[in-house]
Amino acid sequence: MDRIYIKDIIQKVLNKSFSSTSKRKISEYEDRLNIACPYCGDSDNEYKKRGNLYLNKLFYICFNCEKKTTLDKISKDFNEPIDPDKKLEIINYLNSVTDHPATDNQMSDIGFSNLVDIKDLEDAFNVRKVSPIFDFSPIIKGGGIYKYLIGRGIPDDLHGNIYQAKFERGDDNFDHIIVLLNRVGDKVLGLQVRNLKGGRNRFFLIYNWESIYTWVHGQNIDVDPDKITIYNKMSYYFNILNVNFDYTITVFEGYLDSLFYPNSIGIVGTNTDLRMLESNNLDIQYFFDNNIAGFKKSEEKIREGSRVFLWNKLFEDIVNRKKDKDPDKILYRISKVKDMNKLNELVPNAYAKLNLKEFFSEDILDIKWIPKTKSSKYY
Repeated sequence: MDRIYIKDIIQKVLNKSFSSTSKRKISEYEDRLNIACPYCGDSDNEYKKRGNLYLNKLFYICFNCEKKTTLDKISKDFNEPIDPDKKLEIINYLNSVTDHPATDNQMSDIGFSNLVDIKDLEDAFNVRKVSPIFDFSPIIKGGGIYKYLIGRGIPDDLHGNIYQAKFERGDDNFDHIIVLLNRVGDKVLGLQVRNLKGGRNRFFLIYNWESIYTWVHGQNIDVDPDKITIYNKMSYYFNILNVNFDYTITVFEGYLDSLFYPNSIGIVGTNTDLRMLESNNLDIQYFFDNNIAGFKKSEEKIREGSRVFLWNKLFEDIVNRKKDKDPDKILYRISKVKDMNKLNELVPNAYAKLNLKEFFSEDILDIKWIPKTKSSKYY
């Protein structure tokens, strides 16, 4: 963990919050950074500081206003973004010092009482307007976003955890968005939003448990710091609260892909830390995208002894089935399929029709089916 970088982030926050040199000063201890609280302004005494960022969990507590939050939330609250590489480094550090409950019994031990109620989230977005998200609602049948989802091969019965909304862009401008909910029943753990545009105008945002909890309940989080870390981590595993841990769990790079495969979860890209799942003796297999990042991750996982989906093996099987057709044309067409969502557009109910469960392997010899990349170790 880069202590100097973390201190620099906090210093920038203090510089924004205070004009006094003494209020800006950080008192550094082995286990924490002691500061004047940027949320409440702290004491009238220039030298009395009651805010503490504890370095073991990067958790902040003010003993004046009782504010409790994380380094990640501080950076967002004071518009001091953390460099993506540093953020990944911090996440990996927090994972290394946090227990990783993953089975259904263990998650029940944590309790779901602190998850956010969907009705409270609707109120925060539509009535109190505490975020850029507004007009938040279930998918309206026949509307533009409904047609967008149908066009992507996502039928009505898979719309349950997908909502529609608008995202404020400033100057009375907004984007139409879909909101992907990580929830169980009426309780929400986290969410993702994406607009419907392509290219440079496309955006994709992830809000963890802490973000949605503060929208609903305000800044002071009266929850144990260890729970906050665990909830935040779990919120990046979409559908984690609904899978059956007694059966094989299939891990996809994104939530929309996981809609088309039973007992699966969607993560937030190939760099998502999966140790919470991998450290609990669960039966896991990986279905990465048909692209360079997916090939690299598939190679890594099969070398670790994990089962991965072999796109090229599937493609060869499809070509062999179509013996009466031009194999080159068929291969050219299907090899352009990037992910499970696209595959299901091309072949509705692809899981059953193509018998996809037969194209996973953990055999190191099957690495031959994974396309070569510049970082490949096996050529």
